[in-house]
Amino acid sequence: MQLCYGPMACLTLFLLLTATGTGADKVHSCCTEVSRQKITVPIIGARMQKKNPPCVKAVIFETEDGEICSHWKEAWVRHTFIQLEMARRSLNTQNTNTASQ
Repeated sequence: MQLCYGPMACLTLFLLLTATGTGADKVHSCCTEVSRQKITVPIIGARMQKKNPPCVKAVIFETEDGEICSHWKEAWVRHTFIQLEMARRSLNTQNTNTASQ
């Protein structure tokens, strides 16, 4: 039985390391700086980023030109983010109603 315990422990450790390693291999960029300037190009989406050093708290706006990191305390940022969320929720509600009919 002692011989079985060693390989089983090694296999378990290998599986745990492999499972946790795959998530760590993914490279996610984050905002380390933010802009306070109003965005002039069309915005197609947005998401919040929590503070997790070196990443800073920010609203990340998606544009056709790429992503822009904006300061979450700016009034225009909050207003734009809320508008985008309301539009997204409205679209999801419409899609749900259409699918259930």
